Amino acid sequence: MTDREALYRAILDNPDDNTLRLIYADALEEEGDPQRAAFIRTQVQLCHLPEYDPAWVQIRFHDPEKMPDAWVRELPGLPGRLEWTSEPFRRGLPAYVATDDATDFLTHADELFARFPIEALELRITQLSLLSSARALAECPWISRLVKLSITQGLGAATARLMFGTTQYERLRELHLGAGLTTPQTARVIVQSRMFRQLTTLSCRDDRAGGQTFVNELTHLADPPRLKVLDLQGNRLNPERVTRLVTAPALSAVEELDLSDNNLRAESLQAIAGAHLPHLRSLHLLRSHPEEAGVEALAHSPVLNELRSLSLGGDYLTAASAEVLAASPRVTNLRVLDMRENRLGDAGAIAIANSPHLRNLVHLDLTGNLIEDAGADALAESPHMAGLIYLDLHGNVISPPAANRLKQRFGDRVFV
Repeated sequence: MTDREALYRAILDNPDDNTLRLIYADALEEEGDPQRAAFIRTQVQLCHLPEYDPAWVQIRFHDPEKMPDAWVRELPGLPGRLEWTSEPFRRGLPAYVATDDATDFLTHADELFARFPIEALELRITQLSLLSSARALAECPWISRLVKLSITQGLGAATARLMFGTTQYERLRELHLGAGLTTPQTARVIVQSRMFRQLTTLSCRDDRAGGQTFVNELTHLADPPRLKVLDLQGNRLNPERVTRLVTAPALSAVEELDLSDNNLRAESLQAIAGAHLPHLRSLHLLRSHPEEAGVEALAHSPVLNELRSLSLGGDYLTAASAEVLAASPRVTNLRVLDMRENRLGDAGAIAIANSPHLRNLVHLDLTGNLIEDAGADALAESPHMAGLIYLDLHGNVISPPAANRLKQRFGDRVFV
């Protein structure tokens, strides 16, 4: 066994140890593979950074060779019906797998974990087939290695009781549930399980009713887990449920909240604006219909003081929303502003370009906003946009001369 092989074996035995991964990267570089070594170092660095960090934005948009896509096609095949997920790497090594057959995972688990530092499992199976294998999954010793578990089709109360009635999910921190979580009993079983107490990321996406029942359970928890990420996209949430949610103890430590694809309206934004959310740094409201009044409430809210990332794409917003945000001194800490697919027009782009409060932006997405040359020129001439690492203006009506002026100002940082 070579030194590099011994290091890899040590990583398999100690998957949480980032120092071992960095030493492994050094060994790869010494053996003539500097690109893969750089990839591992970069991913270890990124695992400590939020997506609004300038280094994260720089690597995502300008250093594609350091991101997973460049290496996916070289991954070895997996046994049985197991396959790699679309983003299979974690801290530089392949770690995320998926299957349509839980029994297949159980059959090949020994081989799988002997070859790779697996951390995440995505189950793309129906409730009925998952029920038949739930007990065996709960008894599988390898689930103690999982940090992330995704069940894309959701699950019923009986399945949840079998799957989570174990102490083996000792490393699990992320739970992602898809459609099918439709009963209060299911949500109750999950939130009362030992596993739930240790979660830092919870995602529930169920446009039938499941997300609503989960919100109901979350709002009644007096001593909830210290969730950092809460993703409730596409759950038919209404203003009344959002109002109860943002005032619940379950959100006291949340740093990233995603309420996209819900019909929130201004009332929900006003509830968020009036809530005490001291740790919130990222707020995603894509396709949520916040209305101009909701954006105005947020623009005057102390919540906005602490935000680093704000997403308001696909919300039918006009220049008025861009103007009220740009005029607010509370946006000074924003690093990412996503207002794609709205109706901001030149007036909205000019307001953003001329705002000294937005001087710290590193990522600005104005895709599909009816912006023409006047708005493009304002951005090109703005004294406040020097820090932009990524500016997206695709889908606007910008002439070639104006596009060239943007390129002269931002170079490869702008996409027209």
